[in-house]
Amino acid sequence: MFDMVPFTTRYATPKMWDPFKEFFSTVGRTAATDIKETDEAFQIETELPGYDKSEISVSVKEGVLTIHAEHRGEQSPDDGYVRRERTWETVERSFEVTGVDTGAISAAYVNGVLTVTLPKLPEIVPEQHTIEIM
Repeated sequence: MFDMVPFTTRYATPKMWDPFKEFFSTVGRTAATDIKETDEAFQIETELPGYDKSEISVSVKEGVLTIHAEHRGEQSPDDGYVRRERTWETVERSFEVTGVDTGAISAAYVNGVLTVTLPKLPEIVPEQHTIEIM
């Protein structure tokens, strides 16, 4: 019912392979996500530390919920940095949402964690009635 579509991580300044970056890379660039299910709803909790609320968007299109977070800011080659890991990063996670009331989805961002609540659609129970045999 709730299948994860692989996450994507993109950088605003794409480069070819950088051995310096690869050698010193210790931080994974993904948005760690937990999914809980209750009787009434699914709840997605995604870690997005360091992002401002205005840099995060949540949308639903054609049965896919997408969480998109992008750092915005000024970057100059003369900043004096030898290595930058915290700027100009875009993180995106997508989830298939079947059986969810997309019009009632809500989201909150507190202490670096985005919590998206997806209420389930009521289960449709086929109506049964007896047909009299003549």
